[in-house]
Amino acid sequence: MEAAMERWNTLAPEDIITVTFIWRIYNFSTLSKGKKYSNIFITDDTGDYQWRVLVYPKGNCVDHMSAYLDVAGASELPLGWSRLACFKLTVCNELDRRRSITKETVHIFDKNDSDWGFTSLIPLTVLNDHTQGYLVNDTCVIEANVSVPKALTTLANEASSSVPVQHLGG
Repeated sequence: MEAAMERWNTLAPEDIITVTFIWRIYNFSTLSKGKKYSNIFITDDTGDYQWRVLVYPKGNCVDHMSAYLDVAGASELPLGWSRLACFKLTVCNELDRRRSITKETVHIFDKNDSDWGFTSLIPLTVLNDHTQGYLVNDTCVIEANVSVPKALTTLANEASSSVPVQHLGG
């Protein structure tokens, strides 16, 4: 994470694109163990930077709900790809927004680390206590705030565009 933070800290605010994605997970209490994915959302104009939120509603081998940011379609990306992102994942408190729980990190995503996040986002006992405000009408609201460098999305777009090569006779 140190290398990612060092790279992130060199960016000016005008060189960053930020997108907020809200995922309402209905019928939350009926979800089985294992992972659940949100719909895909993008952080660039080209659609090249596709993400989704990954949650383990019953925890990823812990007694907390686990949540991660995932690169959608990572197995189909070209060899050597990577993405720098600063992101926050929030489990929203619908009764008192000030009690929402947010965790933040910076990460360089690549083939070996195509998802990253928080194994212990919120204790299951707190999440499942309906008086706490995290599950209202059996709906859990997860907010992902994802920031990526503009320069990298531009470079990715330029690298993916095909330009015909002209051979000069000689």
